[in-house]
Amino acid sequence: MKVNLMILAVAMAFSTVACNTTGKKSEATAAGDTATTVQKPSVVDNASLEGTWELKSITTPETAGKALKELYKDKIPTLTFTSKDHKVEGNNGCNGIGGTYESEKGNSIKIGDKLVSTMMHCENAAYNEFMNGLKSTTNFDVRDNELTFISGDIVVMQFVKK
Repeated sequence: MKVNLMILAVAMAFSTVACNTTGKKSEATAAGDTATTVQKPSVVDNASLEGTWELKSITTPETAGKALKELYKDKIPTLTFTSKDHKVEGNNGCNGIGGTYESEKGNSIKIGDKLVSTMMHCENAAYNEFMNGLKSTTNFDVRDNELTFISGDIVVMQFVKK
């Protein structure tokens, strides 16, 4: 009987530790590397989006295991934000894009369904995957000149400030 109680106590201790670590999520880079833990977003506002950002990594089902140079051979996607009027423009690796974004409070953002795009077809550019990633984005975070787009608690894209 004492042995059973001991086993039960050890099992409960392990389950408590496991439950405390399940809230941590990981991200995958476009190159398929092992992911990092998503940190709690910092306190950000629209002004922190201001400027031009170049894509550093993208994590969507279609881009898994592929490097940026493989996905965007001719042009790396960029976004330029103007926070005072909520405008954004740039390119998706092929086409020019532009429009507005919504960011009502804190770090929430709605961007993908507000953009228009030119309609060129480009070989060797995952432009649809980039646009789908923007559409799935719900939050953003800015730290150390890096912009992260997040869907729920999953990192979708990361950009570096130019």
